[in-house]
Amino acid sequence: MVSVSPIPYALDDLEMPRNPRQPSRSGSKPPSKRPDTVSEVAPKPSHSERLLAAMTQLASSDGYAETSVADVISRAGVSRQTFYECFSDREDCFLAAYRQSARQVLGALTRAIDSTSDFSRAPRAALEAILAQIAEDPERSWLFFVEGLAGGPRTTAERERMLQAFERGAEDFLESAPALQMTLDIPPRALLGAIRIAAIRCIGAWQLNVDDATSLQDDLLAWMSSYAVPSGQARWSTGPHALLGARAARAPAATPLLSRPGPLPRGNHRLPRGVVERNRRERIIRATAEAIQAEGYEDAKVAEIARAAGIGRDVLYRRFSDKRHLFLAAQAHATQEIFNGCARAYFAQATWPERVYAGLATLTEIIAAEPALAHLQMVAPYGAGAEAIERTQQTSGMYAVFLEEGYGYRPQAAQLPRLCSSAIGDAVFEILRGQIAAGHASELPRHVPQLAYITIAPFTGPAAAVELIEGLAGRRADGAAR
Repeated sequence: MVSVSPIPYALDDLEMPRNPRQPSRSGSKPPSKRPDTVSEVAPKPSHSERLLAAMTQLASSDGYAETSVADVISRAGVSRQTFYECFSDREDCFLAAYRQSARQVLGALTRAIDSTSDFSRAPRAALEAILAQIAEDPERSWLFFVEGLAGGPRTTAERERMLQAFERGAEDFLESAPALQMTLDIPPRALLGAIRIAAIRCIGAWQLNVDDATSLQDDLLAWMSSYAVPSGQARWSTGPHALLGARAARAPAATPLLSRPGPLPRGNHRLPRGVVERNRRERIIRATAEAIQAEGYEDAKVAEIARAAGIGRDVLYRRFSDKRHLFLAAQAHATQEIFNGCARAYFAQATWPERVYAGLATLTEIIAAEPALAHLQMVAPYGAGAEAIERTQQTSGMYAVFLEEGYGYRPQAAQLPRLCSSAIGDAVFEILRGQIAAGHASELPRHVPQLAYITIAPFTGPAAAVELIEGLAGRRADGAAR
């Protein structure tokens, strides 16, 4: 077997750069040669190490959104001056902690795969390594898999760089499968999104007993194996046929997209009070989504949201107690509107594969037309606190409603573990989230075939999924041409 690391850059690249105001340790006095001294057994951590440990603990337990510099220095037992000698600001400290967690998690994953001589055992080795890492250090694992999504623009850029590197390495690894063996036909980022299930389930309870961990691992492996294809054929999910052409992606929406409320008439319009309240609420929600997309959750100002919505700040505060309350209301509105639009498209079709394809086409059309609402729903919650994150995870779980028919599609599908629904939902949402965060929401309609394949392949089999999806995409392209 050819050894191809899924992380093609040196792990040392993820080390935190030394602050120029901190002295280098290279010229420090060599340690004492006396055996069994306290200093040799437990060396005292540096200020930056204590601050990183404090940031990791607090961000993992309370959330990065709720963690201040004051909290970190109090937990670390250092002064504010010392903090700013080590880090330029709060996100700089969080970014260093995130790099540290990524180095640990991805390093364990890479070592497990590189040490596996049998290609067919690589998925099991990878999952075993991740579950072992979660059990050994749940705080850093949570920081990498979940809380890292809460960081600001620098953390987002760093996370994207790491994931792109992971994707390149994973693609090379999957393509290196020896002849007469099987490989996985699924985008690596989708795999990583599904593996987040393990992190959330394991760390959510903060521990998992051996039987539960084994069951979780076996269920994820069963789901991954449902994308297995012979190594000699091209992997469809990351090839050119998995994306629509630009013209086909511009096909008319199957259902009306979300409404956009305009300003009410001036003067005595005599509109019913319910109409007035609904119009005002929707304007506030859209202004919230647009402000948070532009500025981020932390920097978005309630006063600016009120101004953009065309109402007084006092009127807004009569309906929403603070920015967090405002965000949660906007998130709930976006979730319901998007779900309703997808459900209408889904149930309008005849067969289950057609329903899945139509629902995903509508979902990506809504995202492309409403990038601010999509950003608020799928990206921004990770910076808005624990309740917003939990709601986002529940939204991903709502995707399972559209998968129930799949378990009855063919006899083999009935044997799949129910975890498949969660895995597929997180796999699809990882691709959506990545495109939205990168500012490529308008490109998502082109990804409908890829997303539909990820969704139905476990139930139909990969080859049948490709045939079905290419037929559906062809009909959509014909419709666009007409």
